Amino acid sequence: MSKNALATGLIIGATLGLFPNSITTAQEIYINGKCQQNQQLEESDRFTVVYKSDFKTKGQPYWLYSGQYIDGSSIVCISRPGFKQPKLLNVKQIQSGYIDKIIKDSRNQTAFLVTVRYGNGSYVPITQYRVNLSTPSKPVITKIRSWRSEG
Repeated sequence: MSKNALATGLIIGATLGLFPNSITTAQEIYINGKCQQNQQLEESDRFTVVYKSDFKTKGQPYWLYSGQYIDGSSIVCISRPGFKQPKLLNVKQIQSGYIDKIIKDSRNQTAFLVTVRYGNGSYVPITQYRVNLSTPSKPVITKIRSWRSEG
């Protein structure tokens, strides 16, 4: 098989979604306020998924994802792969602000570093937390540091 034919086959396969870990389209993913995927939601009823990462704990796969509302506010969710059994992550500190960033904790495969901005504008409090999901039904949150945004 020529390189061109192989490349064409890979592009077609990715476009059709035959390779689950490949990027298929630039289509946004929408969820409702209960973390359930629904591409038919009106703009005023939906959150756009802006972060999604998979992880395993006790041999079981999970997704951690965040949705952003039109005003910039966020929700953080956990589910099984494919948005199965979705629910809001039961951590009030990160559900009450604007999520600036979520990254995997390089020191712990079941933990994430979540940076939360408590307001929109200048000089608002920002806090970074470590959220350990080794037991997804009982997340453990640790405050790492706090500061104020710059004006």
